[in-house]
Amino acid sequence: MVAYDMKEEKMILSHFKPKVPQPQTAADYIRTNLEVLAKDIHPMDQIELHKKTGEMVYATLADKAMLAHQLKESLSNTNTQLDLERMSSTAKDNRITTLEEIIMDLGHDPKDPKGINALMKKKEDDIAALKKQLRLPATIHPQTAEVAQEKQGEDMMDLIMRMNQRMIQME
Repeated sequence: MVAYDMKEEKMILSHFKPKVPQPQTAADYIRTNLEVLAKDIHPMDQIELHKKTGEMVYATLADKAMLAHQLKESLSNTNTQLDLERMSSTAKDNRITTLEEIIMDLGHDPKDPKGINALMKKKEDDIAALKKQLRLPATIHPQTAEVAQEKQGEDMMDLIMRMNQRMIQME
């Protein structure tokens, strides 16, 4: 560390050497001072020294500012994650309550189609809500291609029928 004493016109260089392997406080360092009179130092060297000292201070401040920004972002991400966990926990509690109500209303008979249908509908609703929440693409059902072909065939037949009716009207 270097300091320039304007009153006495001397430069004081301080070197800090740690006394212990993991220094925690200022008392854990040994300080050695070296004093040099300003008249013995060339002005260009003084300017360069001030320039380097300013760069070191700026670099330290920039590092601390970057660390503060990273910590702020990390805290924001942690808060967001905590909010998502709270919502997930609330959703699970609501789902458990709803399932308990369905079982209480319809009974617990595995052969009862009403109960099975209600539970299946609740399961499908839950899956749809989760997909919407996660913004996952809809899964492709094995019969989707067949349904799409049938729909395309129906559309073609409708188009042909409309064109046929127009031709009849034009004649």
